[in-house]
Amino acid sequence: MATHRIRNTLIGGAATAATVMAVLSAAPAADAQVTGLSAGTGLAHINTTYTLTASVGGSNAGSQVGFWMGSPSGGAAAYMGASPVDSTGHATYQWTPTTAGTYTLIASDDGSSTSSNAQTIGISVTAVPVGGMGTGSASKIPIIGGVLSGLLSQFGLS
Repeated sequence: MATHRIRNTLIGGAATAATVMAVLSAAPAADAQVTGLSAGTGLAHINTTYTLTASVGGSNAGSQVGFWMGSPSGGAAAYMGASPVDSTGHATYQWTPTTAGTYTLIASDDGSSTSSNAQTIGISVTAVPVGGMGTGSASKIPIIGGVLSGLLSQFGLS
């Protein structure tokens, strides 16, 4: 009786292993890989949206590319979302940093931020005052403010 159970267990295990091998061997091989990642800038500003673009090699239109963000405070990269690969071989994702620091951005087509298919870039993010970089007046610069304001007005820039 015990021999019968052991034999059935071994046969069942072998059948399961054979089924797994058949499924794995029939799975299509990946013919694409993320080959590049770009944010369009090396220096970003908080509360500004940037388009991350992953370039994918191979004919893979419609497949998904996942995007992850490693925060300035460290720790594991956080999954942001996925985007389909278009007919030109690119997948895009809109990213808006909310704090200053250096971020690691990752794109991968196989669902893992740590795989050999992942592409990584680093982006520095700075805080910028609302309204842009300059909101002052040239005339307020000590010593040369009056001269500078005069020159700017001659060129219609004041």
